[in-house]
Amino acid sequence: MMKFKHYTIAVHDLDSAVENYKNLFGMEALGNREHNDIGNFDSVSMGYNGETVLRLIQSSSDDTAVARLMKSRENEFNPHGEGVYLLAFEADDLDTLAAQIESNGGRITRLPGRTNFFVHPTSSNFGFMEIMPKRD
Repeated sequence: MMKFKHYTIAVHDLDSAVENYKNLFGMEALGNREHNDIGNFDSVSMGYNGETVLRLIQSSSDDTAVARLMKSRENEFNPHGEGVYLLAFEADDLDTLAAQIESNGGRITRLPGRTNFFVHPTSSNFGFMEIMPKRD
């Protein structure tokens, strides 16, 4: 069983987006701006009372998965291609879920040394998903 955890929004200006979510929704930044070396992006978790509701991410270069997706979404109504990038879920038994996905033709990616895994967008109607262990 999976339980929704949070979602990630790709933005072109992280500082502006943080202020926007503070002003419009009353969210607070949970911690400082962080850099993800694997995806080459900066992020800030946003939420209420210490609970993450969403993460805002900004690509650190033009040659990242985040930047390429944003570029592909650019249009007159969304000139920077911003939008939902990833949906994060918790699961009771990651190995069983991963085996189920793969045995039914789905693609997953596991990174060395990490318990979580990612479901390739082509396996989930183009929703990029991260599955992580359930926290008590």
